[in-house]
Amino acid sequence: MKKFALTTLAAVMLPALAWSVGTPPSAASKPMMLAANAPASKSAPLTPAENLVLGTALLLEKERDAFEMSQVFRLALYLRPMRRVYDPNPNLVRAGDDPSAEKTYMERIRSVIKPELVARIDRMALTRKDMEHYLQHHQPLYAVDWKKHPTFALMEYAVNDFHEQIAPPDTIAAKDKDDFYIPESVKRISGKSAGDGKRLFDGICASCHGVDGQGRFPPIAMKSYLSLHSDHEHFEIIKAGPPQKPGAPIVMPTFGDKLTDDQIWAIAQYIRSWENHWADPKNVRRGEAEAKEAGVKFYSTPDLHGIWKAKNGNVVILDVQSDIAYRIMGHIPGSKHIRPEELDTKMKTLPKDKEIIIVDMFGSQGLAPATALAKAGYKTSYLANGMMDWHIVRDFQTEY
Repeated sequence: MKKFALTTLAAVMLPALAWSVGTPPSAASKPMMLAANAPASKSAPLTPAENLVLGTALLLEKERDAFEMSQVFRLALYLRPMRRVYDPNPNLVRAGDDPSAEKTYMERIRSVIKPELVARIDRMALTRKDMEHYLQHHQPLYAVDWKKHPTFALMEYAVNDFHEQIAPPDTIAAKDKDDFYIPESVKRISGKSAGDGKRLFDGICASCHGVDGQGRFPPIAMKSYLSLHSDHEHFEIIKAGPPQKPGAPIVMPTFGDKLTDDQIWAIAQYIRSWENHWADPKNVRRGEAEAKEAGVKFYSTPDLHGIWKAKNGNVVILDVQSDIAYRIMGHIPGSKHIRPEELDTKMKTLPKDKEIIIVDMFGSQGLAPATALAKAGYKTSYLANGMMDWHIVRDFQTEY
């Protein structure tokens, strides 16, 4: 995600906050979407979710050293399902979403920041005025209307703040990235008409991501991926490119100097439309049929968790996430890590007398490596729903 210059945010914002040590407000729990319509009184207490997220974001800005990097990683992930709860986007397919997501991830955030910081947030006695001040002084994100949807904006900005902290310190500057040729016929697509998003995607993005969105990492069409990303975040990624370290094997170009905001927004909205694709159970992942035909066995996350807990010596859990995914999403303790691009050269280091269970991030990109191993004579299995399900959904033990 785009790395924003927010280093002065705390200096601008924090003097206006009420850092009192009085009794924390006892705001009653409300239906999740009602918080989007803020009470008129600026002195009114926040909802529990707003209070926790705002307090956590402010502590990050005020006292970065209070957070270990592993905490920052987890908070950056756990804020995402909460953001989806409040996302006003009418194109989200909410069938299958966890109705208890807000409660679940509030509990996880409290667990990550630990009782001491939770108590400090309560002592801040934050009000709607404090939240408004944070939203007003934050670097804006495209098409995020903080006045109309303040709770969603709070979640979106908080995700941004935490991801700013986990971006690599040295990233490839836009001027140092290779140019990307866009045909004039594609440049003329305005992004303002129905179907423009697909036409722009097919003419630009599909060369890397595939027309089905399941090409190069990340698998942007997968529901597991889409559930963790908003359209506003996709807009920033397309415009400025993700933060990538020098030497990265694949570098995404920046398109802010090549496309208009309307064109970029149309692409972001088209990417979202793939949520409808997975609403039909007949649709399967690219490579799934080939993997099964090659003899790859598919495990559910609870099944693999049971195997991992049993410490079966005849099993090797092989993590094929990219370096950054391995670092941010985390990995199963005791797993072996081989980058996808290294599998061909390191395949011979794997034992053929043991079961190799492939794990990836979103339950998609590991299918090709699993198929390759099975065809090479390895007893190969696959975690069907990836680390996304192991870590974010089920909260099984994870290392970073």
